[in-house]
Amino acid sequence: MEQPSSSSKVTVEYFDPYGVYPLLSPGLLPRLPLRNLHWESHSGPLRSISSLHIDLISTPHVLSPLSTTDVSFRPEFPRVRSEDSATSRDDGFQTQILGNPAGEILDTPTGPPRSAVTRRRHQIPGLRQTPYLKVFFLRCDDDSAYKSNARRQVREWIKECTPPTQSTTKLSAQENHDAFEWLVVHVIVPNTAAATQPRSSTDNGSGAGWRGGSSPTILDKLRADFNGSSKSATDHIAQIRIGVNDVPYEMLPRVVPAIPGSYTETAQENVEAWADLISKFKELILASFDLRVSQYEEDIRERDAQRTLPGWNFCTFFVLKEGLARGFESVGLVEDALVGYDELAVGLDAVVREQTLTSSGPAHGGLFLPYTEDLKRLVEKSKSAILKDTRTENGVANFEEPIDLQSSGDTSDSDIDEIPLNAAKKRYRELILANNISIFDFRCYVFARQLSLLLRLANASSSQEELLAKLKEQRESSLQGVATRFPTSQPSEDAENLAMLGEICRRSMDFIASISNIIRDDIWASQMSFLSDNEDKEQPHALQNDSLVARIVDNIVSSFTFSVAQQILAQTSTKALPIPPSTLAPPSSKISIDGQEPKAAIPEPKTMMHPARSSSLAIRSPSREPSSPGTSPSGRRSSVPDRQSERGSVSSTFLKAGLEELAAHRAGLYLLSRNVLEQVGSDRSWSVGWREVTKLQYNGAEHMDEVDLNDEKESQSSSSSSLHSLTSSILHGIQSKLLRVALDNKDDYYRLYETLTDKALRHFKVASHTQSALATMADLAVLKFYLKDFAAAASYFYQITPSYNEAGWMQIELSMLVMYAESLKQLQRKDEYIRVVLKLLSKAAMAENARRLTKSTVLFSYNQISHEEIVPREPYLEELLQITSTLDRNVQVPLSNFFSHVEVVDTPRYHPEQDSFALTIKLSYLLSESFTIDKARVRIGAITGDANREIWLESDGPTKCDYGKVQVHVRSNSIIPGAYTVNHVSLYASNIILKYEHGNLSQAIEKHDRFLRCPKFLIHQQADALDVKLYASKYMHLDRNRSLEIELSSGWNNVQKGELHVRAATAGLRLQTSEAKLVKGTLELSKKAEAGVLAFGAMGRGSVAKIRIPFNLEQEVDEISLRLETSYTTERGDFLFANTPRLSIMLPLGVNVQDVFKHKALFSRFTISSATSSPLRLLSSRLESSEVFQAESGTGLTKSVVIFPRQPASMLYKITKVSSETMSPKARKAKSSLSLILHYITLEEEIDNAITLALHQSLRNTPLYSYIRLVIPLVLSELRAQMSPEDIERTAILHEVSTAALANARWKEHLNGLGRLPDGNADSSNLLVGQLLKWQQENPVVPLLPISLDDATIDDSRSIIIPVDVPPVTVVHTADLRLPRSLSTDIVLPSMQPISALLRIKWTRIWGSDVQSPPVTSNESSKLEFIYELSGPADTWLIGGRRKGHFKLPLDSQESTSDLCFTVILIPLREGFLPYPSLEIRPAPVIKIIQPGPSSSQGAAPPSEAALTCETDYRNSGETIRVISDARKTTVSLDASGPQGGAWLLESERRGGGIEETALG
Repeated sequence: MEQPSSSSKVTVEYFDPYGVYPLLSPGLLPRLPLRNLHWESHSGPLRSISSLHIDLISTPHVLSPLSTTDVSFRPEFPRVRSEDSATSRDDGFQTQILGNPAGEILDTPTGPPRSAVTRRRHQIPGLRQTPYLKVFFLRCDDDSAYKSNARRQVREWIKECTPPTQSTTKLSAQENHDAFEWLVVHVIVPNTAAATQPRSSTDNGSGAGWRGGSSPTILDKLRADFNGSSKSATDHIAQIRIGVNDVPYEMLPRVVPAIPGSYTETAQENVEAWADLISKFKELILASFDLRVSQYEEDIRERDAQRTLPGWNFCTFFVLKEGLARGFESVGLVEDALVGYDELAVGLDAVVREQTLTSSGPAHGGLFLPYTEDLKRLVEKSKSAILKDTRTENGVANFEEPIDLQSSGDTSDSDIDEIPLNAAKKRYRELILANNISIFDFRCYVFARQLSLLLRLANASSSQEELLAKLKEQRESSLQGVATRFPTSQPSEDAENLAMLGEICRRSMDFIASISNIIRDDIWASQMSFLSDNEDKEQPHALQNDSLVARIVDNIVSSFTFSVAQQILAQTSTKALPIPPSTLAPPSSKISIDGQEPKAAIPEPKTMMHPARSSSLAIRSPSREPSSPGTSPSGRRSSVPDRQSERGSVSSTFLKAGLEELAAHRAGLYLLSRNVLEQVGSDRSWSVGWREVTKLQYNGAEHMDEVDLNDEKESQSSSSSSLHSLTSSILHGIQSKLLRVALDNKDDYYRLYETLTDKALRHFKVASHTQSALATMADLAVLKFYLKDFAAAASYFYQITPSYNEAGWMQIELSMLVMYAESLKQLQRKDEYIRVVLKLLSKAAMAENARRLTKSTVLFSYNQISHEEIVPREPYLEELLQITSTLDRNVQVPLSNFFSHVEVVDTPRYHPEQDSFALTIKLSYLLSESFTIDKARVRIGAITGDANREIWLESDGPTKCDYGKVQVHVRSNSIIPGAYTVNHVSLYASNIILKYEHGNLSQAIEKHDRFLRCPKFLIHQQADALDVKLYASKYMHLDRNRSLEIELSSGWNNVQKGELHVRAATAGLRLQTSEAKLVKGTLELSKKAEAGVLAFGAMGRGSVAKIRIPFNLEQEVDEISLRLETSYTTERGDFLFANTPRLSIMLPLGVNVQDVFKHKALFSRFTISSATSSPLRLLSSRLESSEVFQAESGTGLTKSVVIFPRQPASMLYKITKVSSETMSPKARKAKSSLSLILHYITLEEEIDNAITLALHQSLRNTPLYSYIRLVIPLVLSELRAQMSPEDIERTAILHEVSTAALANARWKEHLNGLGRLPDGNADSSNLLVGQLLKWQQENPVVPLLPISLDDATIDDSRSIIIPVDVPPVTVVHTADLRLPRSLSTDIVLPSMQPISALLRIKWTRIWGSDVQSPPVTSNESSKLEFIYELSGPADTWLIGGRRKGHFKLPLDSQESTSDLCFTVILIPLREGFLPYPSLEIRPAPVIKIIQPGPSSSQGAAPPSEAALTCETDYRNSGETIRVISDARKTTVSLDASGPQGGAWLLESERRGGGIEETALG
């Protein structure tokens, strides 16, 4: 057979008439193959050839006889080839000689010389075999031999080898297809005269010198005689010297006498000589290759241009272009060769397609055989075998055996058949050239050549021996369930190209898909030809043959497809692919202690299989318990089995290029092989489980029997049934040994199916193809379930079902869950069974919901929605409830798993005379199986305000849940006003909790949750329900803790007992509930040990009680908030009311005081102002006396005073001190501070009272009065937000509040969610909005309530008690600056005149405290010393005399008995009304004098300066003195002509007489 090239190899033909090749080969062959060749393409970039093998062959040509000496020396040596060269001599452009058997090698005969054999050239260049280089190994020992023989021999050899120069152009073109170069290698043998010569006459060497001087050497003569004369001519001459030690002793010539000065070659020169020879090999081979490629490309372009002409033959074109491709392959340019074959494959498809479209008329491009003879013989052989089997069953025997035309008697043919893609299987090129090839053979040959090139690019070893070994190993491992092992091979120099191996697998998949149809068409064409030749036969027999042929065709296609897939898998196998080990175990085997499989458990093949071997790998059972029985692994994205393989090399972070692609494509080939096996098995009625899946899935999928409509043809029906039974079991036509063994029995069939699936799964894991791995694992799970290996099936289902959920494959997941549940039921795993059944039911409900949605869509037609109900057949729900009722724990399930949506029907309904409300929940149940809801709970959460505010509602009893709409009524006895929506629904049934919970309520409302449809609704208090209000205490004492007042109103409830929980909602607020007391009403109040809890007793209907609770703050705030929860019990049950009121505790007024000390009294003026932007109304004001001080005031308030923010009120009080003689000892110790008591009411309270009264009057007799507790706070808050400070001041002045600010209020937004009236269907919010608008229009202004200053009004108003302390003063001085008595009546002073004045000072110590009063002593140093200073502006007064001085006061007296007098001189400096000079009296600084002697001193020291205080009552404050000029007449000259140029005072007369003449310049 023809052997394809497996490496880069060209043929070099050598002519060795002297027999020197054996001497030269030891030095030449180690330097082969040629490396690093570079070829410059005419139509592309520079191409590099890494290595090029040389096939050295001897030429059969023999020239004229040699001399006796030469002939006698030449021995006969066997031909030697270069290392690594294959047995083939096919080098691309060259193929076998026509007429010789394929693979026959023509060696040089070892007998006597014969005449030259001239080979006949073939007309197609691609089929000729010629060398790239011809070498003449010349031995010439001296110059005389060269002249006499060598020159002539070389010339004749060159003339014989090279074409004549006068050849025509056509001849030159044909010769270029066989272009070659020639090379003469002069081999110098030791001990000859030539050995003493240097290489060239110009190089005298490094030895003793060349005595010949400039005489030319033999090498120079060869170059001169045979090289071209131009400088660019190629050098065709080389020289190699053989060393003495490289020639056998008996072969050495006689010793030549030594010549003085002879040449000796050095080692470096020897290396250079060999390098020169190798370089000439490269250069000449590439030169001949370039000529051939150029000629081939030119011929291909010419033939391709003739494509449209009649008579153009594609086969001839194919052989020509393939010659170019094989030439590229021969020199190692595999990529270029592959491109050529790809183009030829495309061209073949185009020709076949064109011939298919134009079936009539002559075929363009040449005719192909209509069918393949091999396939026809295989079909006929199979038909004969079937007929033989049929006759044997019917008792007929000894018929004539069919002759196997394919049998060659070679035992290796059966193994070769296992390799269907083999370019050397037939003489394909001869068949192509002869147009005697079918499309099937043509396609197989082209793909086989592409495959070989791709394997070379992938650096894969694919010899036939290794390939057969791999196939045998695959057959053995596939049926034994062990990992594949391969024979040891020599390591490759380069690593395998995984990406190219993946490309091989991808192309193979495409090839298999196309070749299958070609095989079918080929066989049916042969059968049509057979039927046309046998028209006289009976039609039933032909029909029977047709049905048999159909089965045989399927078997042949399946076998060929399976074999191709197995071949590609074997050829692309590599150790670089980190496939994890297999974990498959026989279904019924038992694992030993050491983890090994019993060998007896592995099925032995029945035919032509190798003995099974035991695996050294530990076999682990695929059945694995889940890590947590109660949880699902849905959180894990990966669906591949979590085994030790996951921790192997696959998890490496570094992946080789193309690794994942190769693994994925190999997995596809494994799946293809498995699908072929499954298809053939299905013909034998062997199932892998998927056929039985539908029986467990649907209720409507009933079994239906087939009905034959041709009952009248009973004979034909019986024959058809017998034929069907016959064809279902035939295996004829299946050539694959592995496939035939697997189809021998079910055990081998299922084992091979499982093995192929497992291999595909492991490859998908390496390729990271999660979804494909899922599908493959699902096949294993279904197979295990079908084989009743429930443990393994459950393990697989546990891993794959979560990922099907994420992928959204509902139908497949539902089928998986049905089988999973059945497996767990058989295994008695209750916890897992509960989890899986719940998931199964949820998926069934989801499918039903999808069906409803599809049915409700108008765009879908009836055929698309009329599919059966997707509900499991078995009553899973009933059994599930029975199992869960025995559990000691609850199983939580999402409510959406069984219900399509939940809807809140309408708004809350309030019960009459009861503080409770109810909701109606409507659910859409999706399952057909009913169950009973034991209890339903619903939680509503607040939308605004406190996010943690929630109310739970619960049903009163059980509810039956049937398919469709289900209504559940829930109620709650808790009232917490606010806006709510449902965020949690729970249904309880036999320890199963169906729960739905929405986290973010605001997002739920904005996005309109499709599952839970719940509008916003308002929870409010009914008009007569229990109420809890928070007020700031009306009584406030600044020296005591502030208090809050909580008002309890029972309403229509007859409260038996209750608890009030008070919690601070403001940071830093501390409530002193232990000091709480009842300030209004009759209520039994008991304090619990728990802080913040007040327990109270019974309250009748309509009872009101008020509780006061003190509080304090860590830091001052303007507003506080409390959480009030009141739980109480009535005859109708337990109830709860809670709210979170906010209260302003900011003091609405401010008080400032200004004190004026007199000698006997203290006058205090209190300024009362509003501390906010709102006015307040002052009702009364009084200053209460104390035990020490008496307070007096003028006329009290006769009407209320409105205090505006910018208009405060002032109150003046006179305070006198009680005489110490009349003061009792108890009074001396009592607190001396006074108390200012103010009664007031804020304008906001007046507005609130007026609006509240008006709304009560408007809604009292209407059905909307039940919403009064919702409306009043809403209207008041809206009014406060809309009224400006100017509006509030206007209200205070006009005593009426305008409601115009409420005209634009958005009542609908605030009242949306109220629902309908209790006694009607009208919308409450719309009615309330209309009523409020009507009220505002009818009441544009609301008058404030009149206020009278009676005792009842004062008691109901707010009051504040402000402690007023009298500041202690040690000494109060009363000073008076007196002028002379003559001026006392009319004080007019002349300016610039001195006036004597008397400063009189008296003092008192009655305003000082007892602490400041030092003990009385007679020591002079113990007196109080003060400093006075009289001062005035420098431009107003000039003060003389004792304007500053010291004076001392005795400590033993409370008041002065006489005035202190000091004389001063006052000189006014300007005219006008001048204020008196100011006076300042302050304590004198204390100077401490340390005297020698004992430390103790007599008497007590005076008080320090810091403790000594004084006030001065300067009576002259505010008084003025009129100052006038003293001049009566003044004469002034205004003449500016004087020497100084200014005004002159000529004369001045004073009032007292006398004239002064003064000149002023």
